[in-house]
Amino acid sequence: MNSIVMKDRLQTDASPEPTPNDFRIRWSLEPFAATDMVDAWLDLGSEMQSFYADRIRADVETQHEILHSRSPAELARIQAAFFRRAVSDYRAHMGRVTEILDHCWFPRGGQPKT
Repeated sequence: MNSIVMKDRLQTDASPEPTPNDFRIRWSLEPFAATDMVDAWLDLGSEMQSFYADRIRADVETQHEILHSRSPAELARIQAAFFRRAVSDYRAHMGRVTEILDHCWFPRGGQPKT
């Protein structure tokens, strides 16, 4: 995108008075709220890794059962059980992730975990 600018938008000198066109983000986190938010993000990462590991384990178990199935009916039962479990697991996982994200975006504050 080409544009002609008459004045540089980046202020190179340290002017103490902000101009009306300045856009600044000010963070006002209460004591320990940032710590609570970081803890929640770490909990989210841990939850995601655990969930992926459990799902991969379930996939491998299902593939093992499929390889040892003896009839089309048994294969259909294995696949149906796999999809039922997968839907249940994903639904439970999204509930946990929603709770964790609630703590990420709306930290509770308070004392840090020790």
